[in-house]
Amino acid sequence: MRRREHNYFAESFRRRSRSGYLRGRLVWYKHSNSAHCPLLAPNMYRLAELSDAQRKGLGVGMLGAGLVGLVVGVIWIHWASFPLTETVNGVEVRVVVPPFDWIPRGTLSKGIGYLVVLGAGTLAMAGAAVLWLLNQTLTWARAAFAAFLAWTALVFYFGIVPSEWLNYAQTDLEWSSQTVAFTIPSWLVLGNEIGISFGAIKDAISGGYHIVMLGAAAVFALEVQKLKEGRPASAVRPEPKSPYGRPLVKGES
Repeated sequence: MRRREHNYFAESFRRRSRSGYLRGRLVWYKHSNSAHCPLLAPNMYRLAELSDAQRKGLGVGMLGAGLVGLVVGVIWIHWASFPLTETVNGVEVRVVVPPFDWIPRGTLSKGIGYLVVLGAGTLAMAGAAVLWLLNQTLTWARAAFAAFLAWTALVFYFGIVPSEWLNYAQTDLEWSSQTVAFTIPSWLVLGNEIGISFGAIKDAISGGYHIVMLGAAAVFALEVQKLKEGRPASAVRPEPKSPYGRPLVKGES
């Protein structure tokens, strides 16, 4: 009889300890992760629970949509750069450039094309990571591909995007150091007259973009390391057990 009581209390203690551990992990997760990255943290653990079919379907879909978006965005930017009219023999005529003459032209349309390329490039790189890296055993080939993908992302976000922004601001928006955007009130600068040019605003936006992206890259790298953490207690799946009550272990074929 004493032995049965001992087993009962041992089992009760084990269950309480386990539930307390899960609650502690959940509270720690909410305070340490969700507060820093509320958009990524709550559901990041779901990516680690995707089946192979789900992972491949999601990766192929994201990669395909990203590549299509890149093609559409590049074509959109190219055709939006053509002038609306040109002067022929002293007469202003409309410029017709088939086969995508229906694409709107002008500064706004070209800016929309740049945003499409930015989103499509992000989607394509994320799809490649999901398709070939997510939940996969790390090999030398996958490690090399991951390094190449990280290098591509760094070149894209810290090289191509800022360069295209500066070109767009200088040529299409005509934001130069010779054009004054606004003047600081004289009572704030001891009676002096100081003007802020569009060129300074252009450079400030570029510098702020780099600072924000550096922080975002650091946060993303940390969150990826915690991909399998943060599962709420309600989402914990019971461990499969054999008819004899022992946990089942999936062997490698």
